[in-house]
Amino acid sequence: MKYVQTILCASFITISFGAKLPSGFKKCNLKQISSNMCLPQAIEGAIKQIDRPIKKLGLVSLEPLVIPSMIINAGSQVMHGQQIFKNLKLSGFNETTCVKAEFNYKTKSLNLECVVPRFRMEFNYELHGKILRMSVYGNGTGWTVFVDNHVELNFQFGEYEKQGKNYFNIVHQQLKMRFKGIDFRLDNLFEGDEEMSDRLQNAVRENVVDYFDDVKPGYEEAFGKVFAHIFEQILEKVPVYDIFG
Repeated sequence: MKYVQTILCASFITISFGAKLPSGFKKCNLKQISSNMCLPQAIEGAIKQIDRPIKKLGLVSLEPLVIPSMIINAGSQVMHGQQIFKNLKLSGFNETTCVKAEFNYKTKSLNLECVVPRFRMEFNYELHGKILRMSVYGNGTGWTVFVDNHVELNFQFGEYEKQGKNYFNIVHQQLKMRFKGIDFRLDNLFEGDEEMSDRLQNAVRENVVDYFDDVKPGYEEAFGKVFAHIFEQILEKVPVYDIFG
């Protein structure tokens, strides 16, 4: 099943091959990587530095990261109906802590685990479907906050040569989310009927983590594609030897 359609229309700048990482980015050689000490700090530091655009790499800011459009498809148990987001803003990355990062050059794989204490979504939404067997419709603004969000990311790379230098590209990515709690608010549900809206949203909040499991694969696929797209901006411009010092 295809869970999600993600559209990234951000104005990334075209940069020639052979760019270098910013001087503030920590780099790890292969010996340091094998000790599992350097890489988590390097990745965490890089994430926190992308709080503003980095033109030389064609990167937009992560605080917030603006996504023009994202569609999460329906679940199969609780959430029936597409969730359509417009002008989606993701924030909280500047508080990221990376607790694990393992890179294997032989298998060309990177396994990463980070914690985003307060991962926040703000958006315009459209919703038509059923939640808890209740017909739901709305078009307005909203927000969602994931408390203590643990993110596990796996990247598989290919390697190719361009202009005499080797580069990585992402051939597969997988993201998994674990969190302790979720809070959310959707305005203008049921054409502004506040009583019906509050009743439904309060009912969902009572078991929101369990209910969210129904659509979590869609969010994981969507965010995995988003983060892979950002990472790809670096990989396609910076040679392998420069990434690893």
